[in-house]
This record gives sequence, C-alpha cells and structure tokens, in this order.
Amino acid sequence: MKKILVIDDKPESKKHLIKCLEAAGFEVICTGNHFFNVQLGQEKLSTDEECEKSNTPQSRFPSIPQLHEVFEFIELNYHQSISLKQVAQAVGYSSAYLTNLVRNLTGKTVNDWIIERRIAEACTLLLSTNDSVNQIALQVGYKNINHFYSQFRKYHKNTPHAWRKAQRCQVSQNKIYK
Repeated sequence: MKKILVIDDKPESKKHLIKCLEAAGFEVICTGNHFFNVQLGQEKLSTDEECEKSNTPQSRFPSIPQLHEVFEFIELNYHQSISLKQVAQAVGYSSAYLTNLVRNLTGKTVNDWIIERRIAEACTLLLSTNDSVNQIALQVGYKNINHFYSQFRKYHKNTPHAWRKAQRCQVSQNKIYK
C-alpha cells in the first residue's frame, strides 16, 4: 500500500484523482489528513515499513504502470532542460497522446510533473545544503532564475530564501521541544 499526499483541498479535485486512480486499476482508501492509501488491484505493493527496511527510496510519482516510463524519464532528466516532446519521444508516444494519457490518469500535465519534481529536489537541497538559491535552481534544471522563483512561490507561497529559513527554524524548534 502506498500513501499519496493530496495538496489540493477542492473536493472535485480529490474525486477526479480517485476516479482516475480507480480507472487505472488501483484500490483507493481515504485516510484523512490529505492522504490516500493506494494499492494496485490484487497485487500487494510494498508498505512504507518494507521500503524503509530495504532502503528502497519512496517514489515521488504515483505508481501507475502505464506511466512508469514517463516518470522514470522525468526522474532521470528533470535536472536538464526537458520538454513534453522529448518525454513523448523517449516513451514512443506523440505529444498529444501523452498529454491526454497523463492528464486522464493523474489530473496533471507532463510539465506539472517535471516542475513538481524540480521543486521537490530544490526543497531537499535548500534544507540539506548551504548552496545559494541560484546554484540550486541551476542544479534542478532551471536556466532562468526568475522562472524558478516564480514556480517555487507558486508551490510554497514563499521565496526559496524565506522558505529555507522558516523550515530550518521549524526543525530547530522541534528539536528544542522534544
């Protein structure tokens, strides 16, 4: 069983996600607190505990078999300048077909997934390194720093500098109160 975090609070978005996952053959269990437990049909997926024991990293992408190659390509190339056309060519689909397939199964575009992956890695680097925001933007595939700031702000409602400071402050406060 895998957990999926749903950030969008709109009920229609959650219903659409559940509908898409079920259409792709997944069993979906709502657990509250913005999480869904997802399991592929009759097959049993490894649990979080099994992944931790085997040191297998949790995927940042949903486990949708039809999109495995798409997400694998994004994972291997997000730090470079990649486009929908390149992803489609890599997996042997037309851009239009891939756009519809990904949107129907996930409710997001290929570009949304690329951006989310880049922003997730940027957050990891902001917390785990002292690299400048400009260096991090370049490391995660942005050539235009202003574009990185804009997309980061869209996801986190804050600048990368302010987000880093707030997160580090929160971590140190949590350590003090434990």
